[in-house]
Amino acid sequence: MQRLENTTEVVMLIYVMIIFLCLLLVTMNVNAVIKCFQDSDCPKYMCMFPLKPKCVYILVFPPPWTAQCICD
Repeated sequence: MQRLENTTEVVMLIYVMIIFLCLLLVTMNVNAVIKCFQDSDCPKYMCMFPLKPKCVYILVFPPPWTAQCICD
């Protein structure tokens, strides 16, 4: 009986580990940067009321430069 309880605990532990690994992989694949060329490319729903979305260029080495939307 004790052996069966240990086996079920190990199986539950493996299930929990698989779930956490899947969640970790999903969160790592999220691209949170919104790329843009001008301010109008940024979505309006991105910022809360007093702030407005703005396209900001960022110097990346080596060029080309990239731009992303921020709330300003």
